[in-house]
Amino acid sequence: MQSIFYIILALLGLNLLVFIHELGHYIVARRNGMKVEVFSIGFGKPLFSWMRKGVKWQFCPLFFGGYVRIAGMEKEGDLEPYEVPNGFYSKKPWARIKVALAGPIVNLVFALLVFTVIWGFGGREKPFSQFTQLIGYVDPHSELYQKGIRPGDAILEYNKEPFEGYKDLLYAAIVNGHPANVEGVKIDYFTQQKTPYDYTVTPYESPIIQKGMKTIGVLAPASYLIYQEPRYENLPMAHSGIQPQDRIIWVNGELIFSNEQLSHVLNSNKAFLTVERGGQRFLAKVPRVPVKDLRLSSEDAVEMSDWQYEAGLYGKSPVFIPYALSYDLRVQNGLYFVDEDSKFSRASSIHKTSQLDAMLQSGDRIVAIDGIPVSHTIDLLKRLQTPHVQVIVKRDEKNAFLSWKNEDQTFLKGTDWEALQPMIHSIGQAEPLRESGNFHLLNPVTPIRLKDFPMTEKETKAFQESLAKGQEAIHKITDPEEREQAQRELDQYQNRLILGVALTDRLVNYNPNPFALFGSVFNEIARNLTALFSGSLAPKQFGGPVFIVQVMQQSWGIGVKEALFWLGAISLNLGVLNLLPIPVLDGGHICFSLLEKIRRKPLTAKAMQRMVIPFVALLIFLFIYLTYNDLTRIFGRFL
Repeated sequence: MQSIFYIILALLGLNLLVFIHELGHYIVARRNGMKVEVFSIGFGKPLFSWMRKGVKWQFCPLFFGGYVRIAGMEKEGDLEPYEVPNGFYSKKPWARIKVALAGPIVNLVFALLVFTVIWGFGGREKPFSQFTQLIGYVDPHSELYQKGIRPGDAILEYNKEPFEGYKDLLYAAIVNGHPANVEGVKIDYFTQQKTPYDYTVTPYESPIIQKGMKTIGVLAPASYLIYQEPRYENLPMAHSGIQPQDRIIWVNGELIFSNEQLSHVLNSNKAFLTVERGGQRFLAKVPRVPVKDLRLSSEDAVEMSDWQYEAGLYGKSPVFIPYALSYDLRVQNGLYFVDEDSKFSRASSIHKTSQLDAMLQSGDRIVAIDGIPVSHTIDLLKRLQTPHVQVIVKRDEKNAFLSWKNEDQTFLKGTDWEALQPMIHSIGQAEPLRESGNFHLLNPVTPIRLKDFPMTEKETKAFQESLAKGQEAIHKITDPEEREQAQRELDQYQNRLILGVALTDRLVNYNPNPFALFGSVFNEIARNLTALFSGSLAPKQFGGPVFIVQVMQQSWGIGVKEALFWLGAISLNLGVLNLLPIPVLDGGHICFSLLEKIRRKPLTAKAMQRMVIPFVALLIFLFIYLTYNDLTRIFGRFL
C-alpha cells in the first residue's frame, strides 16, 4: 500500500514539472498577445475540461506529460501558420523565442529553488561509499593490482581531473576504453604513511562487471561494514559474539574495505595459517587443494592415506595444502599440484591475491589454521575440510556528524589502527587477545554456502527460478569451452561462501551549496549527452519514463529531501533537453525563429512539416524503446 502511495506521489511530482513548464509557455505567450487554445495535463481524450478566458483547460488519461496549444502552430485551412491572427508564427521571432525559452527556464529556476531548499534544511544523508576517494576492492588480475594498488588506497585524480567518487569510474567504464591516467596515494593504515603513485593503465573487460563495460580494475568503493540485527536465527555469526552496530574491520589477515573484498576473502579457498619460523610467528595464506590433485611421491601418498583414515576421511575427497609435512607439522618441501586452470603449479608460483600469500620454507612449523591451534597433521587435515574465519570488529564507534568534505580523513584517522596490532599478533595462540581498545576479536565463524542460506518460501522459489534460467541459458551455448566456463561460474555463484549478515554503510551529510549542486547535475547531463551523440553511450543505457517513476518512488521511500533532489534533477534534465535544437522541442522552435530572422521571411507549413515529422517519429520510437528497456530491467527478457 505504501509503495502505491509513493508511485502516486512520483506521478504527481513529475506532472508538477510538466505543469510549471507549460505554465511558463502559457504566461509568456499571453503576455505577447498570442491566442492560447488549450492547456492540457496529460494526453488523449479529456476526462474532464472547462473554459476559462478563452482557453480550454483539460485533464487527460495518459497522465505523463502535457502541452499548451497556441493558435497558428499548425496550418489552419488555407492559412499558413504565420497568417493566423494572434498565432504563434504571426508574432516576431524574438517574441516566439521568449515563449519557447519560458518553459525550460521555469524548469531550471525550479531546480535551483529546490536545491536551495535542500541546502537550507541541512542537505541529504548519503552513503559514505558514494563520495569517498578510497578504493574498496581491486581485481587481483588487473594491471593496477600488479602495480601494488590495494583496497584502502586512494584515487585523487583520474585523467588529470579531480576524482569525486566511484561514479566517475562507472561513467568511464561505459564511455571510455582508452588508456587512463590514475593518480593517488598508497596508504599504510598502521603507520599512516602515504606513498604517491601515478600510473597509466589500459581499461579491460572483466567477467565480474556488466558485459560491454570496461574497467581499470577498481570494482568497488570503500565503505563501512556495520552489522545489523539479523532477520534469521542460527546464522554463522550467531555465536560469534558480534553485536548490532559493530563494524567489521579485519577478516583473516586483511583490513576489510567493502562487501566485495569480504566476499573475495571468504571465497579465496585459502587456508589461513599461523606459522613459526626461527622463533618468530607470522600469518600466511596457502591454497586448499584437493588431495587427488597433489603430486605425491609413493611414500607421501601412503602416509596421506593413513592420515585420511585416522581423520575419518578415507574414501572421501578431502583437501590439503601443497606442502609435504612431518607429523608435527614441520614443512619439508613444496608440492606440485593441478590448479583451477588444470595446469601444474607449485606453491612458489601461485598468483598472489593477498599480502599474506607466502611460500612456506623448509623447517617452518604450522601452529594454527584459521586461528585455531593444531598440533599434528591429522588435526590439520580435519580442520582444513571446514573453513573458519577470524573476524575483528570495532565496537562503540561514535557516529557523530560527518560531512562529505572530510569523510576520508575521518575514515583514516578516526580509528586507532595501531591498537589492532597486538590482537592480530595473538591470532593462533591458545588464548588470543579478545579486546584491544575498542576492537573485539570474535569467536571463529564458519561461513555457509549461498544455496544453504535460510530463505523464506518466496525467496527460495525466486532463487531456484534464477538458477533454472541460468542453467537453461548454459544449455543454449554451443561453444564447449564457453559452456564449461558458464557452468563453472553458475556453480561458484550458488556455492559461494557468505556470512549471512546484513551490513550497512555509514551515512554522511552531503550539502553543497545550491549553485554547486546545480552545476554538478548540469555537468552530468552535458557529459551524458556528449557521450550519447559521440556514440560512446548507447540509448539503451538511459532510463525511460518507467525508470523515472521508479526512481521517484524509491526516493520518496528514502525521505522528502531525497525526493526533492530527484524532482529538481529531473526538472533540470527537462529544461536542458527541451533546449536541444531538435524540431518538436522548444530548442527546435527557437531554431525556426532564428532561421526566419536570417532568411527574413517565414517558413511555410510544408517546410516545417518536412523537418518536424521525422523527429516526431523518432521521439515516439525512442519513447517506446526506452519504455521497453525499462520493463525488461524490471521483469526480465521474457517480454
